[in-house]
Amino acid sequence: MNGWKRSYRRARFLLVRLLLLLAALPPRRVGLALFGRLAPILLVLRPNGRRRIRANLRRLHPDWSEARADRFARASVRALGRNAFDFARAARYSLAAIERLVAVEGYENLARARRPGMGVICLSAHLGCWELIPYRMRAFGHPVAVVYRSLRDPDLERLVTARRRRFGITTLERDRDARGILRSLRRGALLGILTDQATGIDSVRAPFLGIEAWSPTSAVRLAWHTGAPVVPMLITMGADGRHRLRIGAEIPLDPPAPGADAGARAAALVAAAARCNEAIGRGILAAPEQWVWFHDRWRE
Repeated sequence: MNGWKRSYRRARFLLVRLLLLLAALPPRRVGLALFGRLAPILLVLRPNGRRRIRANLRRLHPDWSEARADRFARASVRALGRNAFDFARAARYSLAAIERLVAVEGYENLARARRPGMGVICLSAHLGCWELIPYRMRAFGHPVAVVYRSLRDPDLERLVTARRRRFGITTLERDRDARGILRSLRRGALLGILTDQATGIDSVRAPFLGIEAWSPTSAVRLAWHTGAPVVPMLITMGADGRHRLRIGAEIPLDPPAPGADAGARAAALVAAAARCNEAIGRGILAAPEQWVWFHDRWRE
């Protein structure tokens, strides 16, 4: 790593530590307002992010005026700031406090999906304060593991891992911990996977928010391999400042028939990925301003 990158990562890590410190100081109501007001500065400091938000909005809403797109972009970044405040504070909350902070809808769907001797693949997205989902599930008493992509910053990675470990959440790196992922499911854990972004892992083309996009297949393949059910879990913050975690019904992911040819297997994979995207998409469209619109989701 060259000196510039090392300095940039160090500065970024120090900024994260500063934000964590700042989030610990004010009452929650004040902190939510402060982070929400400061977040739009990012649109000024990171013009690439603003352009990407606008490009994504043009794809989905070509009829929107520039003024409407700008209003939505500012609202999206304000929501990101408010959710970032609770992300920063999450490790300081007790499980009892998180239980009060996050209302849960559809818990019966999780109970209905469970199989004897097998965990559940919990499908989620970069929506709302997604970091609160594993904490809330720990408050129910479930063993929880989360699959993540390496942050390429050892200091930041250790910080995030330590925060989760405090609550007994297992952290598994997607490219290095395949055995750990299987062990977690086989010991009955809830395994959290975020599948709403275009990444370098195995993917297929499937509709996402109505537009074809490269869609990860890891959750589908894992479900087919283990027999674990896949259940969507999506969280958003309400106008009252309280978070609402909605647990959807199990997603039907029909595997290809035994002996199916390559074409049939590929078609089954695309159909399953599309169902996952549809479940995730419903959650995003329920609170679209709380999704991470600055990600280049539909890149070729």
